Amino acid sequence: MTMFCNQCEQASHGTGCTTAGVCGKDEDVQSLQELLIYGLKGVAAYAHHARKLGMRDERVNGFLEEALFSTLTNVSFDPEALLELCLECGQVNLLVMRMLDEGHRMRFGEPQPAMVREGTVAGPGILVSGHDLSDLAELLRQCEGTGVRVYTHGEMLPAHAYPELAGHPNLVGHYGSAWQHQKVEFLAFSGPILMTSNCVLVPKEAYRDRLFTAGVTAVPGGRRVRGGDFSEVIRAALASPPLPDHFVRETEVGARERLSACAGSPAMRPPSRRRPAGDLA
Repeated sequence: MTMFCNQCEQASHGTGCTTAGVCGKDEDVQSLQELLIYGLKGVAAYAHHARKLGMRDERVNGFLEEALFSTLTNVSFDPEALLELCLECGQVNLLVMRMLDEGHRMRFGEPQPAMVREGTVAGPGILVSGHDLSDLAELLRQCEGTGVRVYTHGEMLPAHAYPELAGHPNLVGHYGSAWQHQKVEFLAFSGPILMTSNCVLVPKEAYRDRLFTAGVTAVPGGRRVRGGDFSEVIRAALASPPLPDHFVRETEVGARERLSACAGSPAMRPPSRRRPAGDLA
């Protein structure tokens, strides 16, 4: 097993320990600490979205502190103790996903199967991607009466299954495919793009001035939305070339059982209706 550890101030030569830790840890300990850090990324992401919906849990908060402290400051070199934390991380991940699911259902209604129009409608539009349904809801509220249509992209597709979002007149459909195609799809979309969370790529210069980010999301040269005020995004949509009326297809989202709290879950779109990688809306 090859070791590379740069977790602390003791890292060899300030770059990283590759054979044995200066602190005394071995590759097994380092690997368990790395695994725990990767798990914490997921916990933090879901907890952040859940907190915006008013969902909090002290066990989640406490675990984040304890697990981060046990990795980045070299207070634990015991593989068994670290393995216990890794297993607990899995339990906490399930807990925080349940919190987010409950927050979504309380705020936006019980998710239902729905048919989603893919493509564009003639007129000004905003494309929204990421996972943050609360940002989408606030954008829709601020778009009321403006004539600006809102489209979901990528992991935002499950929004159409929630009645409070799907029933909003400004939410008119879904555009594009997955996050990894955004540099092509965002370029082809004439209006502004709002990234609410994960999966943003450093934008091409050609659409950089149309890319807005909200919350903790940010990119070099992008335009950040602060305090939930999307007025600049709406003005950009009204000033941009209008989108054409272009129908691609209808896609079903949701399932008879409760939807996954994980936005972007493969279960959200039936395999038979998935778009080929190169087929753009």
